[in-house]
Amino acid sequence: MSIIYNEIQPSNINSTQKVSYKQGNPIVNFLIGTQPHLLDAGSVRVSGDITFYKDSLKTKPTTGDQLGIDEKLAIYSIFEKVTITSQRSRQVIESVNHYGRFLSTYLPQINSKADKFTHGNVLGGALPNYETTKRELVDFPATEHGSRFCMNLPTGFLSSGNMIPLSSDSLGGVEISLNLAPDSQVLYAQNGSTAGLTDAYYELSNLRLHCELIVPQSAADLPAQGQLTYNAITSYFNVINSANAVVNFNLGTSRTLGVFMNMCPSKYLNNLAYNSFATTTPLNSDGSQAPINSIIITKAGARMPFAFNLDTNVKDSTKTNVVDPQIITFARDSIGGGNNLRSQVSPINTNRTYTGALPPLTADGGPMECIGVPFDTVGTGIGEDFSNVPFGIQMELGLTSDSPNALFLFVHSRQTLLFNAQGIQLIM
Repeated sequence: MSIIYNEIQPSNINSTQKVSYKQGNPIVNFLIGTQPHLLDAGSVRVSGDITFYKDSLKTKPTTGDQLGIDEKLAIYSIFEKVTITSQRSRQVIESVNHYGRFLSTYLPQINSKADKFTHGNVLGGALPNYETTKRELVDFPATEHGSRFCMNLPTGFLSSGNMIPLSSDSLGGVEISLNLAPDSQVLYAQNGSTAGLTDAYYELSNLRLHCELIVPQSAADLPAQGQLTYNAITSYFNVINSANAVVNFNLGTSRTLGVFMNMCPSKYLNNLAYNSFATTTPLNSDGSQAPINSIIITKAGARMPFAFNLDTNVKDSTKTNVVDPQIITFARDSIGGGNNLRSQVSPINTNRTYTGALPPLTADGGPMECIGVPFDTVGTGIGEDFSNVPFGIQMELGLTSDSPNALFLFVHSRQTLLFNAQGIQLIM
């Protein structure tokens, strides 16, 4: 077999090749057309240039300005949603909503601090510090084209390692759509003051999608029917605002491998005065932390996978500054199954010392709080069946004020895509 290195321009942008949410280009589509080749899913990359402006006159921010971007995500924060569709049937194969919120927990859990200094910085402009990320990425003054990037797109389908048939009797090509996030979601004022920054925005140019196509030696190497199995991500959203927070979701997944969630005050979202991708503990209206004293995980109302209340160390010792290590371990295992020990999470960025009255600026990548529960710790791929019963979580919190907190829940599940000459079917 031979390899074709493919470069694709967006199919829906104007001749200037410039894209920005502010100027009415919220979606970028890339079409990998029908052809007798196999797509190496893991090879897909998106490249381009990004420039940040602090006003509509295209004034570039300087070091003295307080315009920042989330250091966990860097350029990844511009993507709000990723959708992968079969060109042949127009059926959605995978759609990851709240993509930036998903990555704000996922990336720190699978990458170390050293990763951020090396390939994470080279490919996506990330650095594990809010000020260095601001100065190198947002304030970058060296060239007219801004900062250049070339990043993969972490989704279940594209991270599966599968060889995807693109022939007319299989998937018939693949379309990848990227929904851009609003400017006030991506950028924020580090000191909480939006004076002089209310028109700040980002602009993309020279966008390209890169991938590797495998040329089969014979027609037998290009299947007209078969199946592709991958670990998919689906997302849900809710708001909690009580000392006894109870949330239930109908997941609809039969092979659920893990569930994890992150939170922040609702007022942070799409608000230039706060970091919309901060992953904090629940916070009171004055910015003080609302400690999580107890957690109960349920399936159809019954406790599982552990038949007890998870009482945290804060409940026993209210003055402790350390997050319960069991919470951190469960969160890690719900994402990586315990196999990957590379992580940026540490006592420095998971503690009870920061507040949220202003955008929380914490060393080593910002707050990285997460709650999770694994259902497949040994890698069987079977997990737990939530296709017909609800998943629930109940938390005893220290919320003592009227302070709505947004909860983003992500489901890590095994899915199978069946394809043949008649069409495709997704088994969840």
